Amino acid sequence: MKAWRRTTLLLTVAVLIFMTACGSISDGGKKTGNAGNDAGKGDETIELTFANWISTEDSTKEAFAQLVAGFEAAHPNIKIKSLGIPFNEYKDQMLVASTGGNTPDVLMANQGFTPAFASAGIAQPLEPLLGSDVIADILPPSKSGVTFGSQVIAMPWTPHPNALFWNKTLFRQAGLDPDKPPRTIDEMLEYAAAIAKLGKNEQGNPIYGIGETTKTGAYTGQMLLRNTLARGGKFIDDQGKLSFDQGPALTDSLNDLRELAVNKITPVGAEIKDLRAMFGTGSLGMLVDGDFGRNNFRQTSGKGEAFDREWGVATIPAGVTGRSETVFTEHQLLISASTKHAGEAAEFVNYLVSKEAMILYHKLNGVMSSRISVASLPELNLDDYAKVFNEQMKTASLLPTANPKFDQAMKEASNLAVLAATTNEPIPALIDKIMPKLKALYK
Repeated sequence: MKAWRRTTLLLTVAVLIFMTACGSISDGGKKTGNAGNDAGKGDETIELTFANWISTEDSTKEAFAQLVAGFEAAHPNIKIKSLGIPFNEYKDQMLVASTGGNTPDVLMANQGFTPAFASAGIAQPLEPLLGSDVIADILPPSKSGVTFGSQVIAMPWTPHPNALFWNKTLFRQAGLDPDKPPRTIDEMLEYAAAIAKLGKNEQGNPIYGIGETTKTGAYTGQMLLRNTLARGGKFIDDQGKLSFDQGPALTDSLNDLRELAVNKITPVGAEIKDLRAMFGTGSLGMLVDGDFGRNNFRQTSGKGEAFDREWGVATIPAGVTGRSETVFTEHQLLISASTKHAGEAAEFVNYLVSKEAMILYHKLNGVMSSRISVASLPELNLDDYAKVFNEQMKTASLLPTANPKFDQAMKEASNLAVLAATTNEPIPALIDKIMPKLKALYK
């Protein structure tokens, strides 16, 4: 009973916090079609609340500030109030806010969050607001992930396929060619073992060959899915039925992870932010990460752009299918179903996905665009870094997020990775223990 009261109190406090944060939403006319061309051009100053996590992260907060400044300069009667929430808390806080009718005007999301938001009725269809030309310009894989029924509920913003980063210095020290990344998954594991044998770096920190997340959470589940794809598996079949444990792929992936953990080739208990810090400080030989990796590593290394000379990036080594198998996540934008300023919110979303904004965001963080016309711009394909991620997108698989319980399924799946890395229980027994929980979510 006491635990129930504490939980109720916490939820009540969370709702009150959001009421305060979002209390600036006032009455205003809802505009449709092309977002209302006069949005933000009258005498009245409109304040939009934008819920996001990029303003809370060191690698993206500067880009966020510049994007907001650019929009406000072009729309002097619209002010953006940032509601920054750490990523790990974001989904739950948005769902809590929606129960009190205090959803922010514009929300960031990703492919794991959007189905839950759509199921909760938080967001509204976007084609009447953004215009049919914008919707038609969305890359097909991205569009399929934000279409519920026949309606596009979220605007894809920046796709983030995972590619392979490697530390050239550690390659050289391990007797590997610093300019040649591994070509296959098995070769990647061999390289990782060779790097781990280096022991410790000059600061006395352990050197690991490769970083795999082994902390409970949806991201760890997604990375296990990525490894399973490389071993020839799937999460769901063509009919949408759960098939994660069909065939040897999941078992092989968990055996790989256990070997990495037992032999201290990967750190145990790490999440992605830990692995990024380790790569930036020279104690991790390889890391699978998204296109925002470059900016992260520049910051964590303390060397800025000079650190670029110490690492390389390539498409994921080929798996048993002969393809470079990986997944891509995606930042998305939603407009609240309860906003009183739908037209102005649409103006903001259209700006964030525009050519002008995406060129700026790419310049600062190396991100790509989910719009066909923008992704092909020369400004987004100037260097080898951008070319690698554009090439990786050709074989990257969309996370199967149509089921609103996918994010919870990935959290459950992460327990497989954690148990494989931290126990000696037989892998088949671990699968038998966790899979019923996944199957219950996909009934």
